[in-house]
Amino acid sequence: LTMPAKFPKVTVKYFDTTARGETIRLILVHAGQDFKDERLTFAEFGALKPSLPFNQFPVIEIEGEGTLAQHMTICRYLANRHNLTGHTLKAKAEADESVDALNDIVEKIIPIFLTPGDDAKRELVDKALPDLQARFKTLEKRLESRGGQFLAGNTLTWADLHLHHMVHNMLAKCLATQALASCPLLTNLNERVASLPNIKKWNADNLNRNKQF
Repeated sequence: LTMPAKFPKVTVKYFDTTARGETIRLILVHAGQDFKDERLTFAEFGALKPSLPFNQFPVIEIEGEGTLAQHMTICRYLANRHNLTGHTLKAKAEADESVDALNDIVEKIIPIFLTPGDDAKRELVDKALPDLQARFKTLEKRLESRGGQFLAGNTLTWADLHLHHMVHNMLAKCLATQALASCPLLTNLNERVASLPNIKKWNADNLNRNKQF
């Protein structure tokens, strides 16, 4: 049995939702790292805000090493720490490319998430769907060109965990999962990530907790 490597313990500070905090959590969860998942209210965030780097969440506190901010920076730090960035410079760049493409899609679905009411959400989804499908189809082609198994370097990276967060949380809660209807490789990849033991347990444990995206 191989035990996870010992690293300074991390405290993740974010709201009680997924959004910009979940890929951070998923990296730590998949790596088998014990971490403090500190979910704060907006009132608690307001009290902390003046002391936070850039006055925003998420941040992580690294035991003995201080604080790190900016959610993509945090993700890359943790992915590097836990060997989830890819094994070559090209693979690392492929992971970054995939994450950047996914984040472009996030920008398109945030207005849907912020719109109250399922009917209103569905109306926005209908308008956005052709663009969302085209963007995912482009990512599908990139995945296919790299062997069809993983988004970067033909091995699991943080980009695959980020994809899972987007599908499991963001698309599902914006009623937009049909954006992946013509992307069997991405759908299969998401399902394989969801079946990883640590990820599967995490999702089950947090099923009724993460009400927002």
